[in-house]
Amino acid sequence: MTAFATCLFALAALASLYALLATLHRFVPAAMALRAELEACRSTMTIEWKMIERVTVPALASLRKRPSRRTEDRPGLDWPTLEIAA
Repeated sequence: MTAFATCLFALAALASLYALLATLHRFVPAAMALRAELEACRSTMTIEWKMIERVTVPALASLRKRPSRRTEDRPGLDWPTLEIAA
């Protein structure tokens, strides 16, 4: 079982290495060309930043159309009490 697991691990490592090398082979020339293209370009670029002002959002309770079911006469949770008859 250990040899089988080792073989699977080695196969996965080789597949990973192959995928890495194939990706490098595919994209490195374009990346190098982009670097040379950017160095050859002497024009300037203007970047404008815009900021969005955040506003406070009202609480969800104020947006309800009907009032909450909990009132003073109907609390949310009542624990039973032990009353001893005197």
